Amino acid sequence: MQSQTIGLILAGGEARRFGGGKALTPLKGKPLALWVKAALEPFCKEIWLSLRDPHQPEVILKTYFTRILWDSFPGKGPLAGLLSALQKLSSREILLVATCDQPLIQPPLLAKLITSFSSGPYWAGFCLNREGLPEPFPGLYRPELQNSLEKHLLSGKRSVRRWLKKLPPQKILGLPFESWYPLDREALSFLNINYREDLCQAERFLD
Repeated sequence: MQSQTIGLILAGGEARRFGGGKALTPLKGKPLALWVKAALEPFCKEIWLSLRDPHQPEVILKTYFTRILWDSFPGKGPLAGLLSALQKLSSREILLVATCDQPLIQPPLLAKLITSFSSGPYWAGFCLNREGLPEPFPGLYRPELQNSLEKHLLSGKRSVRRWLKKLPPQKILGLPFESWYPLDREALSFLNINYREDLCQAERFLD
């Protein structure tokens, strides 16, 4: 699947709770976005970085990525970055998407998700948490989703989970909790760095 998979790191948010500049913030001396890039790289032919506009400080990271994308709907959250990337895909390509603040994504979990996704005619694939709710990122998304996502954003909605609920159930892979949990018992793949204090928690897992 690597030959047709493109990694996408979403870094277009303003990160107000964090204090801004999240993707550039060092964890063990390496920017958060590059931790995510390292996790996705073994599964992708190239990695793209999604930003809200050319004025973001994170533009400095452009030399590390194959392509930089700007949000089609600035200020509309992660779905805006996802739509911009879907619009650039060929019909045979797939996005493996994560956010810039998920530095502890576990490769075995990604491998399981990709293998399961490849087994059916899915448009979107992601893990379900213990309550059965989607964890949209990391996730896999095909270009067939473009029209649905654009309509969702044009209607003024931003919720990722609400958008996923509107998709045809037979086209969605929700990897059950019991399938991925043995591969990531601490659920590190879904740990988001929302506050500065969260960096300390991430560092403890890396020690």
